[in-house]
Amino acid sequence: MDLTQRIKDANRGLEKISIREKDGKLYVRGRTRDSFPPKPSGEQPDRAEIAMGVSATASGLKVAIAKAKAIDADLIWGKFDWTPHLKGKQKPPETVAEWVRRYEEHHWLMTPCTTHDERLSKENSYHKNYRLMFNRLPQNAPLTTELLEQTAVNEVAAGTRSRQVMCMAFRRLAEFAKIDAGNLKQLGKGYTPDSVDPRNLPSDQEIQELRLKLTDPAWRWVFDVMAIYGLRPHEVFRLRTDRLVERPSILEVQKTTKTGFRVVYPIPADGWGFDAKAVLFPRIKIEGRSNNQMGMAISQKFRQQNLGIDPYDLRHCYARRGFERGFGSKFLSKSMGHSVRVHEKTYQAWIREETYTKMYNQVMGMS
Repeated sequence: MDLTQRIKDANRGLEKISIREKDGKLYVRGRTRDSFPPKPSGEQPDRAEIAMGVSATASGLKVAIAKAKAIDADLIWGKFDWTPHLKGKQKPPETVAEWVRRYEEHHWLMTPCTTHDERLSKENSYHKNYRLMFNRLPQNAPLTTELLEQTAVNEVAAGTRSRQVMCMAFRRLAEFAKIDAGNLKQLGKGYTPDSVDPRNLPSDQEIQELRLKLTDPAWRWVFDVMAIYGLRPHEVFRLRTDRLVERPSILEVQKTTKTGFRVVYPIPADGWGFDAKAVLFPRIKIEGRSNNQMGMAISQKFRQQNLGIDPYDLRHCYARRGFERGFGSKFLSKSMGHSVRVHEKTYQAWIREETYTKMYNQVMGMS
């Protein structure tokens, strides 16, 4: 009996599928509408085909018949699972690393960028809000609701901005993987500007003294421009400085930064013997580096020089100084590149009682 006849005889014993020969190999086929369920991807062509992994020979047919009977029985009883039969990209992700890779591919597919600078800006946001959070998951573990919740609880403190961002990223990943987001929304709650403890910000006199620790003129200029203009760290390297010669000395922050283009006004302290007009950028790589990487370069330099402050402290001091000088929230928020609501809820929360007392004394003529 030839192989073709043997295949026909075998198919008489199958209900949902049939064995077929193609290019010297054996397969089973069936109509998806009444045989196979949709694949995990949702794909459901008119016909489905599964390779038996054997050649079209007499011995190969014996193996194919055994496999076909098992598949046919699973289909009849509604127990068929596509997972063992999928290969390569058809196979659904299982581990955290696989799901994260798929998520990032999907993210950039849905977030087109028209320019290199736009891509850098969006890459910076993705890195901070998603990639850094996903990196804290065990990469080789299966992605489960319990794993996401446990990581959020163990990795960051409740009621913090970090917890809020992490839970948001984990919820997006869970939704993409079509698994239950569990208690992630509740776990991410609790952060408000009011819940942040006020920083022990340096006084204007202490800022004057701290800058002297920076012996490199270029890094001292970075410190000066951040103190006088209240810039975010990465914005130092995304500036137009040609208007420094005007009165007042204005800086323009480029649109590739966190909040886009804006004009920034100087608010120096009384007695400061330094300004930002002598522009001198440090000789470090800028091209191709994200905003996050540029900000980290400044933070690292501050640590190396043992300044004892975070670069953002200079920005908060700018807000405090502007408040003391009588600048309103609308002006300061525009100069600093955020909304009035953010300024009043966040930055004014960092202002200490002494600042309000100082303002009161000045108004009442008691200073």
